[in-house]
Amino acid sequence: MAVKGPVEFKGKLNGLFLNLDQNATFDRIMAHLDVLLSERGEFYKGSKIVGLKGQTLNYRQLGAIEALITENYGIEVESLEDPDKRDMIVEKIVEKVVEKVVEVEKPVVEKVVIPSAPQKMSDTHFVFGTLRSGKSVHYPGHVVVIGDVNPGAEIVAEGNIIVMGRVLGFIHAGSAGNDQAVIIASLLKPTQIRISTYISVPPSDDESIHTTVPEKATVHNGVIKIEKCH
Repeated sequence: MAVKGPVEFKGKLNGLFLNLDQNATFDRIMAHLDVLLSERGEFYKGSKIVGLKGQTLNYRQLGAIEALITENYGIEVESLEDPDKRDMIVEKIVEKVVEKVVEVEKPVVEKVVIPSAPQKMSDTHFVFGTLRSGKSVHYPGHVVVIGDVNPGAEIVAEGNIIVMGRVLGFIHAGSAGNDQAVIIASLLKPTQIRISTYISVPPSDDESIHTTVPEKATVHNGVIKIEKCH
């Protein structure tokens, strides 16, 4: 039987949650998780991890946990987000999207902040679930992802891109030359970000953490600018 420690698996109807001891160091968490999975990995095979509670980790720490679970033990990781925080992020992003759609429906004399905002449901492609390494989405309209974009995954869209989760892979909005395209996500730390013909590689920051305020990328004076969506 596995010894209790700073990591526990808790079963839910839709999968397993990782519960972390709030006072445990990350090194201790990783070491115990490895031991726990080596003892009970076969038992957890076929299930999936759908959330994480107890600590707020940066994206590199979350990536290390996901790599350990998926690469060493073959257990699917759907999400390592705190579901309560994720719901808050999703609500804020949805509010932003709704605002833009409402603006498009106003008379043409009104100023539209995002000219390419979706006017038809058919203009938007929805992806439900996390895009993992090796997965890609190419679409001639707008793309909305209900999940994360992991390292090694990519999205290329001619319109706007909305990600209700973390962007850690490659992302390209306005791919047909639309400088007004916008990218919105709960966390923008892609390997590379493009809008139209403009390219940027955000700095690596190990201290980046999830916030309840989504981030937005736009083109200003020939430079891709990333800021909070206040």
